[in-house]
Amino acid sequence: TGKRLPPHAYLTADDAYRAMMRGIEMNLAGGVQRREVKRSRAAQVKGASDDNETCTNQSILVSGESGAGKTVTTKIVLNYFAMLSKVSQQKANEAAGGDAANKPATPEDENQVRVEQQVLDSNPILEAFGNARTIRNDNSSRFGKYIDIRFSSSGKLTGASIDTYLLEKVRLIHQTEGERNFHVFYQFLESASEDDRDEYFLGDMQLEDFALVNQSGTYDRRDMVSDVDMHIEMMDAMAIMGFTPGMIRDIMRLVVAVLYAGNMTFTETNRGETCILDENEASLAVASLLGVSYEKLAASLTCRVLFLREGNITKELNSRQAYKASEALIKSIYGANFDYIVRVINQSIHTEQAGSGPRGRTKEQSAYIGVLDIFGFETFEINTFEQLCINYTNETLQQHFNKHVFKMEQQEYEREGILWKFISFPDNQDVLDLIDMKRVGILAVLDEQCIVEWGSDDKFVQQLYMRCGPHDRFEATPQQKPYRKFSVDHYAGLVEYSTEEWVEKNKDQLPAASVELLQSSDFGHVGKLQSFVRAEGAGGRGSVATKSVGAKFSEQLRDLRRRIDATAPHYIRCLKPNDELLPDEFDPKQIVEQLRYSGVLEAVRVSRAGYPTRYPHGQFMSRYYMLGDLGQDGTKRNKDMLQLVKFIAKHVWEADIKRIQARDAVTLNQNMERMGSGTYIRKKSAQHNVIKKKKKRMNAQSNIEIPETEEEFDALDFGTRCAVAGLQLGRTKVFLRREAFDRIESLRVAILGKSARVIQAKMRGRVQRLRYLRLRKATVKCQAMIRYFLANLEVIRARKKARVEKWASTTIQLAYRRYRFRNLGADRKEMMLQAAITIQ
Repeated sequence: TGKRLPPHAYLTADDAYRAMMRGIEMNLAGGVQRREVKRSRAAQVKGASDDNETCTNQSILVSGESGAGKTVTTKIVLNYFAMLSKVSQQKANEAAGGDAANKPATPEDENQVRVEQQVLDSNPILEAFGNARTIRNDNSSRFGKYIDIRFSSSGKLTGASIDTYLLEKVRLIHQTEGERNFHVFYQFLESASEDDRDEYFLGDMQLEDFALVNQSGTYDRRDMVSDVDMHIEMMDAMAIMGFTPGMIRDIMRLVVAVLYAGNMTFTETNRGETCILDENEASLAVASLLGVSYEKLAASLTCRVLFLREGNITKELNSRQAYKASEALIKSIYGANFDYIVRVINQSIHTEQAGSGPRGRTKEQSAYIGVLDIFGFETFEINTFEQLCINYTNETLQQHFNKHVFKMEQQEYEREGILWKFISFPDNQDVLDLIDMKRVGILAVLDEQCIVEWGSDDKFVQQLYMRCGPHDRFEATPQQKPYRKFSVDHYAGLVEYSTEEWVEKNKDQLPAASVELLQSSDFGHVGKLQSFVRAEGAGGRGSVATKSVGAKFSEQLRDLRRRIDATAPHYIRCLKPNDELLPDEFDPKQIVEQLRYSGVLEAVRVSRAGYPTRYPHGQFMSRYYMLGDLGQDGTKRNKDMLQLVKFIAKHVWEADIKRIQARDAVTLNQNMERMGSGTYIRKKSAQHNVIKKKKKRMNAQSNIEIPETEEEFDALDFGTRCAVAGLQLGRTKVFLRREAFDRIESLRVAILGKSARVIQAKMRGRVQRLRYLRLRKATVKCQAMIRYFLANLEVIRARKKARVEKWASTTIQLAYRRYRFRNLGADRKEMMLQAAITIQ
């Protein structure tokens, strides 16, 4: 119908897709224009920019609080892209020929369908190993992911790649009441067959028998999703993604090993200064599943290698330290297994075209759309290092949102010299400086404690209070300091953090003894995980890059920002209606707070007053030059940018005023109908009152009175006319409001449609004329042949008639002569006889 639908995830995905296709079209056209050496129409524009490139690559940033629906929204977006890709493939097949639909599928078509399905089937796998039930959400993503989806120039999905961020491995060890560990543990234990239980030494063990999943006392999901069904879906997805049965068995073998590792226990010896690993069912199962001996497993968990200048020494650990070593092994194995799964998925969905450089430039001009699904802002009763990293991510994304929507918008308007009223906006740059600034930021102070051998949480807190205390966004009250806590004033509110085990979590290294244990394994899958293990001492002493989770995560965020900055971003803000996870229950106060904290209210103000669509002069001219003919009597197309914008502004105003007048007419008729069957004078009086009381129409964005007649519109200056119509002519670009863009596109489509119909009419006339000439020639030839045949029949008929007539006349003559001869007299006969004799 041409009517723009209300905001929805489908609409945002559709906008991104069509903007990408429009960019590909313009870039391809721009390449042709540049090769024509200023003979193109855009090259003749006054003041046109030589840069004909547009931002083809797009990104969709899905954000919101935990439990607001980011994961589901990402699925909706991916499904929509897959559907659009299939539609593009069908159109390409139809364009290839009428019989294309009846032709058998080619290997390329089958690969196209396979890639689309694989991109969708990556979700069940990643959700099983990376999602968990939290207090706020039954399917909360405990990691962030950026999905880079590649498209060909025809709009077909050609491949993808997935980058993951900060898997919450601490969840493997601790879950609070009402939460669960990662889904894969519950799915596998609920679905394990007898053969699986025998192979992995599970026997009759259930969820309640494993410490990693029974500490919270929560085993089910509130959303009524079956773990068995999800496990079947995950296994089917892994088969589609290219995981062989052997690979799947190896992955699940490590999952069971992690479960059993949580059940290992230690017994103190030597008055608690040392300990030994208990040789029980759990430790023996872990050793067997990891492909190592029990003795090597015990030695790696009860001893630690110290790297000193004089050399390496081995130190025995007490039971508390041994449990920490066991936890490090659990997190390292699971994390490496997760990274291995992501790599296999990327190898399956990654194509040569998908990896064609940062700008997606290939021989057939491909492009990409990035979809970011990352953890939302979190605040719990106890917030630790993981929550700081998560909230740091949201601060970074919020800063990008502010920069894109507020800073860059307003700076570009001022740079282009268009009519614009400055709008104040919140800026959270100071929070980012508090977290990641060198030498004085929270992460920098933490990294210093991770470099030195004597670093500890106590020393970290002391340095933190001293260096960050004066910051306006940092708070450490006398009540918090004894418990080594502090608060940060985030864009979404004040959050209190506990610094317990921050140094250890920031290192996130597997002890050297455990590294040697894994290297000695005869289980081939463990060898494949070596490249994903962060080993103690790797990279040398004092290397923050190899020892700090915070430094690595900051680098990932900076890289993510660079990738997003190179695209045209689209935002989806997910709002959580209530904290009780109830349907059809909206808490207005909570929703308004989310809108305010996420900057949506300010974004609405900017969007209402701003120009979201913009084109360089050359691109605008090449796309809308045909609109200069609107309303002209056979005049040539105007190639001057100023005149073209004047034409377009006037016709947009005409369309607007006609729409407003039609709406007023409907309102007047409704008022007249409500008055009933009154006298003529009463109705005319009411109509006069309605017209008299009519207020001046104002443009909501520019606060300018809308002229109602053509004379009033022409009397305005150029800038005001453009503002009324919803567009502005800048120094190098043309800016369009959403309504003006939609109307201009409608006008363009109408002109192109009319031109297409004229071309079609001319071509159809030509085709029919040629067909008529061929038919006439054939008809004349047929008529000649038929006339020849008929004439020939007539000749034959005439000849036959002549022969008959000749025979008839001869017969008549003969009969007549006989008659005459018989009726002659005797004397006549005698004379004739004598004459005959004489002659003879």
